[in-house]
Amino acid sequence: MAITLTYSFTEDEFMRAARVLWSYRGIGDVGNWVLVGLSLIAGPALLLNGLWTGWLFLGAAAIFATITWARNRIWRRAFPKMVKYTAPITATFSPDGVHTVSAQGESTLPWKKFQSYAETPNYVFLFLSRRDFSVIPKSAAQDPMQIEELRDLMAANLPRAKMRWT
Repeated sequence: MAITLTYSFTEDEFMRAARVLWSYRGIGDVGNWVLVGLSLIAGPALLLNGLWTGWLFLGAAAIFATITWARNRIWRRAFPKMVKYTAPITATFSPDGVHTVSAQGESTLPWKKFQSYAETPNYVFLFLSRRDFSVIPKSAAQDPMQIEELRDLMAANLPRAKMRWT
């Protein structure tokens, strides 16, 4: 049983997938902006009550805002340099591993080369390492059975990456 999916990404689609991944792994953009908002409420309230610790909250708000802005900017600027996303990608998943054909070239990796996988409502992520991963949009599937078969293949060969708290 082999499942073949062909898909491509625009920069905006890639950034949507990146934000989903950030949320899955820890604090995503929404979580960061919530922390900014709470810090901006707590900081002035503490300062108005004469507590210097309000400055710490204002500093935290600045840090979370900067992290969110910088992460989005860095990933968005990196996208055009990612050769594999300049043309459609065809990935074939089989019991032996994953075969991909992209603008970057052709490769076949056995399942043991991957560390884990993650599944969200719209994407599947295959992790080679903490920083090296592949994104597969579920919209590439012809029918829901392909996603079920892909999920079964991944679950049989890889541990599922733990979802963090956001």
